[in-house]
Amino acid sequence: MNWLLIGILDGLNKLIAIVIVVSSTVSGYWGHFGTYTVALNSPVEQAIATAIGFVVGVILAALVSGFLATIINISREMTAIRHLLNERPLVMR
Repeated sequence: MNWLLIGILDGLNKLIAIVIVVSSTVSGYWGHFGTYTVALNSPVEQAIATAIGFVVGVILAALVSGFLATIINISREMTAIRHLLNERPLVMR
């Protein structure tokens, strides 16, 4: 059951990262930066704003999805350690 939940969380994490990057890139393309709207008068300004939106999206996705990926990785490593300890024979000293 835990493997299923971790797998679902991993898939959602990847989807969230893609949505963050795409939405920030589109916001940059249209000139909508949070509560500020910037008038983009030329294609060069629009390309620069799109690049800024992309970079901001990658940074936000790295922060949000990186945190979730760390939790997912810790869960998988702890499960692997538990399986190794269960398979290891007990040694009496």
